[in-house]
Order: sequence, then C-alpha cells, then structure tokens
Amino acid sequence: MKKFILFTCFFIISNLIFSQENYKKCNTTRLVNQELSNNADYLKARNNTTELTNINSQKATITIPIVVHIIHRTSHSNIGSGTNISNEQIEDQLRILNEDYSKTNPEFPNPPRNTFLNNAGNADLKFCLATTDPDGNPTSGITRTATTQINWNADDDSNTNCHEANGMKKTACGGKDGWDPYNYLNIWVCDLTNTNPQSGMTLGYAYLPGLLANPFNTSDDYKDGLVVDYRYFGTIGVAAPSSDGRTPTHEIGHYLGLMHTFCEDAD
Repeated sequence: MKKFILFTCFFIISNLIFSQENYKKCNTTRLVNQELSNNADYLKARNNTTELTNINSQKATITIPIVVHIIHRTSHSNIGSGTNISNEQIEDQLRILNEDYSKTNPEFPNPPRNTFLNNAGNADLKFCLATTDPDGNPTSGITRTATTQINWNADDDSNTNCHEANGMKKTACGGKDGWDPYNYLNIWVCDLTNTNPQSGMTLGYAYLPGLLANPFNTSDDYKDGLVVDYRYFGTIGVAAPSSDGRTPTHEIGHYLGLMHTFCEDAD
C-alpha cells in the first residue's frame, strides 16, 4: 500500500506543511541520519529513490487507513484527561489532515504566505480511522495504552532495544506495538520531551520511506509511522493553544517521501 501512496506525494508542496521556523520541532532529519548510519538496507533504499517515488499518472483518490495509538500515563485513565486525549480531538486532527491533503483547507485560495501558491495542489489523499484490525475484527482505529513512562525523550536515539525515540512503538518498552505497516499508517500520540529543552521542543517526527524496502529484514519495520506530541494533535481538547493541527500534516509529508524544503544542520 505504502509504495502506491508514494506516487502522489509530489502533489503536496505547500507552505502549510513546511513552514516551521524552529527546526527542533521536527526530529525527522536527526533520526533518519541515525538510521542511515546504522541500517544498510535503509541506506540502499534511500539511494534508490527513483524506485520509491515513481509518479502515478492516474488521478484517483487513495484512502489511507490510520490507527492512532494513544500512549498515556496511568494517572490519566479517563479519556480526555491529559495524555489520554479524547476521540473528538482525534477526529479533529483527521479533519485537518483531509482538508490539507485535498486543498480544501480554509487558507485557500488566499493563504497567509504565497511562496508555494503555484505549486500547491490536491493530492487526492483521504485519511480515515481503520475499521478492521489486523485479525479482521471491527475496530475504532484507536488503541489506548496506559504506561508508567512519564514521557519519551525524542533526543534519545541510542542503539538500545527501548531507546525512547522509538520506545513508544513497542509494547515491551511500555508503548504499543504497531499494526502491520504494509496495511496501516501507525500514529503514536504521546508526551514527548527532549534532553535539552532549551534548544527547542520536538512536536513530532517520521522516517522517510525505505524501512519496509527489504522483505527479508523486518527488524526495523516497527519504526514505520508517525510520532506526535499529544498537545499538537488536533486543535481542541488538551491541544496546546498554539497547535494548528499541522504537525501531523508535516510528518505525513515525510512519511510519504518529502524532505524539508529548508536548509538545516546534518544533526
């Protein structure tokens, strides 16, 4: 499914996705560079970018089933309390994603910045919560996992089994195992922190395509998907006043193969 989705990613070139001024907000480049250094299969896949980004000439809406994994503190047992965000906040984020990727967001036809106005377009992507789980059973497309982990350090990309930048993606690490990444877009929503918060806060991240390129080596498949801080997922509920719901929009751009359009440090 994912390779087919990648065919349409070039239609998304918009200042709405790539307007973040504080590069620390997105941890994608740091984690991708770490993965390239340690994962030969990923490096090979990223070097073969033409295989990952062939443009599909067909114009048809692609529906992407999402599963949202809410990783919340045990003290936030009530849905809608703190890190255990409400269903309404999740639905609000889905609305924003569908508006952004169909060019029906309220900023058009007069966006606040017109830098990419001539390039912005309708990607014909539709996002919906999964209705069937990997076992074929009905599902809401939302999982909720209580954890004793207070938060997850986005700067911790050490090569340990439960390093925190990806720890929320493993049940054994206090997080939640993702669903089959070949059939679902996994999104983990949790409380993110940083080793040095003075340098900026991480709002989310995703890996560029390539983790699933080698069917004979699936050890890193679990990393595929998005991680978003619970305060920047949607615009209602416990979302931060500054959240416009565009952090997931930005990270899905990476998930589909788009790199940052601005210059940044290699770290």
